[in-house]
Amino acid sequence: MNSDPENELMRFAARFLGSRGAILEGKNGELEAVLPEELSELLEVPEYFRIKSDSGDETTDTYSIHYGSTLIEKMIEAASAETPLLSCALRFEYIKSDGFDRLIREQFHFHDLSVRFQSSAKVRTDYLLLTCRYTAQSDEQKEGLIHLGFNHETGAFIPHLADMLSSVDKVFRTAAQILHDEKRFHQILKQVQKRSREIIMKQIVPFRESMARRFRRDAGHLEEYYRALEKEMRSNLKRQGLSDELIQDRKEKIALLPRELKRKKDDLFKKYSIRIRIAPCAILFITTPAVKILYSMAAPGTRKTLSFIYNPIVKAIDPLVCKGCGASTADIYCCPALHILCTECRKICPVCQ
Repeated sequence: MNSDPENELMRFAARFLGSRGAILEGKNGELEAVLPEELSELLEVPEYFRIKSDSGDETTDTYSIHYGSTLIEKMIEAASAETPLLSCALRFEYIKSDGFDRLIREQFHFHDLSVRFQSSAKVRTDYLLLTCRYTAQSDEQKEGLIHLGFNHETGAFIPHLADMLSSVDKVFRTAAQILHDEKRFHQILKQVQKRSREIIMKQIVPFRESMARRFRRDAGHLEEYYRALEKEMRSNLKRQGLSDELIQDRKEKIALLPRELKRKKDDLFKKYSIRIRIAPCAILFITTPAVKILYSMAAPGTRKTLSFIYNPIVKAIDPLVCKGCGASTADIYCCPALHILCTECRKICPVCQ
């Protein structure tokens, strides 16, 4: 399509429509578009229409685009509603080919479980790198980004995936229908909430310290105020001419001061507590060569094959995933049926139960 290179809005419209399946043609400085029915309904325009880049009069099949125009606003809203998805393939000149048994026994602790190395083979596996936007809300607000990596096949959480990925040779490509396992993807999204909090809390240490200082300051002022108030009220009890009924009433009010102070401090604590919201804002789908390692594992009367993935990006074995809660773990327990369990799920196997 030939379009004015200076017209960013026209280029944006072309990219947006093209990515949604529209057929486009540039003609006389305008853009002609034939839209799929679903896109036509989304934008509330005809399936065939023209776009021009000025703000002149519009007709039933010709629309102008400019900042603030209805059509552009609908495109921006639709584009922002979906998380951007990019894909890349990794290339390595060398991948570890032996020593996996030692590496696994160094990384993992097997409780009451007999395991034995069987074999290893080169495979291809996929990872998801989620860039997430977080908002830490208290009396003030702090925003930022974090990166979370997961094995797409197993759902295992991979720490430091983003840091190690920067030095790897990558070939980027258009990401179409690559998240074919929606169930697995939603399981990973559930882990985002669990894994992100610890990372975020480390990242916002200055913000947390600021809110804690302000809480201590305001709580100190409250305590000082109520101490002075109690002192004044007790001093007033010594005034002459007070009736017994008035003295008793004031004593009851004094007795209520600690409860009122506690309520005020609870309100302050809520004010300065930090509430965190997080949502994915970009996804990188990574395909990479890896090594699958097979182990035999045995318990009384039962035997199964256990598989591990050697991750060449971080040069380590991916954690295993608890069959009960989906948490990643290197501390391995098993029920009598040899379901992999974490420390939290080991007493009662959620799968067997």
